[in-house]
Amino acid sequence: FPLIQSIMKVFAVLLLTLICFIYHLDAFIPKQQHSSSFLQARKNHHYNSALSAGNHNHDRLSHEKVIWKLRPAETTGLVKRVTLRLTANAIRLDCFLKKQDLPFVLCPRGGQAVLEAYLEGEGKVARFGFSTIRGPPAPLIDETAEDLFGIKLEGRSVGSAAIIYMFVEPSQRKLGLGEMALEIISYIHATQGCDFTLLVADDDGSGKLVSWYEKYGFKKAPKLQNLLGSPNGDYGVTMMAASQQKIPQNCKVKW
Repeated sequence: FPLIQSIMKVFAVLLLTLICFIYHLDAFIPKQQHSSSFLQARKNHHYNSALSAGNHNHDRLSHEKVIWKLRPAETTGLVKRVTLRLTANAIRLDCFLKKQDLPFVLCPRGGQAVLEAYLEGEGKVARFGFSTIRGPPAPLIDETAEDLFGIKLEGRSVGSAAIIYMFVEPSQRKLGLGEMALEIISYIHATQGCDFTLLVADDDGSGKLVSWYEKYGFKKAPKLQNLLGSPNGDYGVTMMAASQQKIPQNCKVKW
């Protein structure tokens, strides 16, 4: 009888764990929502071609040398983090049992996430905060998309998400981490139904950071200064780029 009782306890724990997994499966944004087709040609032209211009320096890092990890935002509580970890493992198990490929990435619910970069022997060397859900329709964003990218929305609205911050350790700068992070974040935004990525570039008026973003497909968006909380450029220059639905095959993201 003691053996049977132990087996029943283990079974009960496993059953409860399974129920928790199923209940919390919505902790992740579950499916890819591809962006509207009327924007696709513009995206490929304005973003992919710009990124390819910066990938010829042999001293720079490549995706295969970087361990990318997608994490919940820093404000996420411990219980939620544990729930997300358990849910991620449940999804991995489900894919394994069904002999399906794992999704490239799953975004934790909550509206924001952090992309972290790790190098062997160096640990965490960069982190990038961004929003993970399509923002509400905004006429100014639609108008800016038409102005900057030459599209005709004809009454439709574009979806957008934002990069909140980008930080690379000083010793690891100019190695391509920022460019690769832009690729991943842009891809995530595209699969979440966000046609454009927005940000505020603050370089204290030097123009260097703005020029860097322009090199990788971003364009100045002065009409969005107030909307993004930087009136008169007080906190930087608002910029906008089309998101992309392509990602290098050698890029892997742990989630």
